[in-house]
Amino acid sequence: MKKIYYGWWVVGGAFLLLFCALGTQFYAFPVFFDVMVREMEWARTQAALALTLGTFVIGAMGLLVGWLIQKVGLRSVMVCGTLIAGLGFLLLTTVTEPWQFYLYYGLVLSVGIAGISTVPTMTAVETWFDRGKSTALGIATTGMGVGGVVMAPLAGWLISRYDWQTAFVSMAGIVILVGIPISAIIMRTPKGGKAAFDQVQQKEAEVRDTTIGQALRQKSFWLISIGAMLWLWAYLIGLTHQVAFAVDMGIDRVAAAGAVSVLCACSIPGRLGFGKLGDIMDKRYVMMMAASLQVIAFAILLKTTNLTMLYIYSSLIGVGMGGLTPILPGFLADYFGRNHFAAIYGASGMVNTLGIMIGPVYGGWIFDTTGSYSLAFLSGIIITLLAIILIYLAPKPRSH
Repeated sequence: MKKIYYGWWVVGGAFLLLFCALGTQFYAFPVFFDVMVREMEWARTQAALALTLGTFVIGAMGLLVGWLIQKVGLRSVMVCGTLIAGLGFLLLTTVTEPWQFYLYYGLVLSVGIAGISTVPTMTAVETWFDRGKSTALGIATTGMGVGGVVMAPLAGWLISRYDWQTAFVSMAGIVILVGIPISAIIMRTPKGGKAAFDQVQQKEAEVRDTTIGQALRQKSFWLISIGAMLWLWAYLIGLTHQVAFAVDMGIDRVAAAGAVSVLCACSIPGRLGFGKLGDIMDKRYVMMMAASLQVIAFAILLKTTNLTMLYIYSSLIGVGMGGLTPILPGFLADYFGRNHFAAIYGASGMVNTLGIMIGPVYGGWIFDTTGSYSLAFLSGIIITLLAIILIYLAPKPRSH
């Protein structure tokens, strides 16, 4: 019987970790957001600031996580991240004031999530693959989509059946029970050691060695990263506020949370399909096609008056966003090489973070100011179109 290439075990481990990390912290957030805003009588801008802060922390941690992986190893970083994330969820059960929400969600939980989410998992998968890299990344990142499919309705059900505190305890249990064994047993770089990983990188450096400093001086790095940032800005406007938007229309909260699940479910074929396309055609065009679906989705959301239309919006934006997660790291690896991938991907993530930070608060501010999400959703169309233009303009960087 042919032995399974170990890289595929790492892909599976990355899938499960992203399932836990993004499913619980990111995709379940709109469900918690709606119930806590109404129970605590917080302004929507005020509550959305927690996601903005958390996103900033995760993005700012990107470079540090990449550096720690090089210094102490992948497993140590991921096990510590899992424990901190579990603690963050438990602390969230005690929230009574906005500052506590910011501290526990925006700082503690987000520091932990940074240690088990995209930078460490994508770095691990990328080191095991050359051919079929985008496909492997696409499979791994479907964990985010499956996590959203499961966690958003699970959070909604737990809140309806029990309360939001019980739901947070459940999120903590899921992260710890899945994250610890996967991080400790499965996740590793080639040959299972840092020294071997360094040797692989040293060999690749002989062929292509774009350092983080060189990457930051490349126009292509900034066009790709800012394009992705704008795309995520628009995406977060819709994701963060779609449950509240639906409930305002009179749609049942559990049914509205189901739209988040539809979004996540549809991101799965998006990740797999666009990931496969990324192995056979120019990744710029793959990203542009995926982003175009988001433009169409926001146009539909502007006209949404019922659950069916909300689900159509969720389907389209989910497929489109599914294309970003596997293509962006593959894009950066193709352009700048593997030797400093963790640092370069972390730096790009810091830029992307600005969009994720702005999106939730921007949408909340528009609603609090105008009493409607219409202008926010229209902005989503314009911002995404600008992202498409920047991605198209990204040139292939000069070789070193």
